[in-house]
Amino acid sequence: MSTALDDKKVVNPWVFHVMPVEGEDDKKWDLHKSHTRKHVHFHTVKEAVKAAHEEAATHPAHIVIHALDGHAYREYDLA
Repeated sequence: MSTALDDKKVVNPWVFHVMPVEGEDDKKWDLHKSHTRKHVHFHTVKEAVKAAHEEAATHPAHIVIHALDGHAYREYDLA
């Protein structure tokens, strides 16, 4: 006997962190997807956030934008 809960698959959201980085002169923002080793650098925070949106596509995701001191100053979910 199947229940409605058995038919639904739980999908954990991907978590993306957008953080300022030092190093490359022209690329100041790092996009990191949690639980991976993938880091991609961008010129602006807008470019990094846009890339997170594109990678997530239709998958549930959570984006955390960090300040220079490391604290999260903005977070939101993608549906």
